[in-house]
Amino acid sequence: MIRLLAIVSFHSAILSVWTGAGLFMLLAPACSGNFVHHNFNLFPEVNPCDWGKQLVVRVLGIGLLAFAVRFAIPAAHLAI
Repeated sequence: MIRLLAIVSFHSAILSVWTGAGLFMLLAPACSGNFVHHNFNLFPEVNPCDWGKQLVVRVLGIGLLAFAVRFAIPAAHLAI
């Protein structure tokens, strides 16, 4: 039982991290784009009027949410 709880808690922690990152990118694309720019210098700086860059960040956020589903399915199977 303890081993099952450890596996489920591990999957739920990873799920919440990826879901949080995806929602942050989806709901606040300028802020998250600038966060990536200032910390990792991987993405150009995003201004509020740059709709193309915000669209790219939102698509990446949707991709992270789709990646989070990959961790939700095994956790759901273990919980059943």
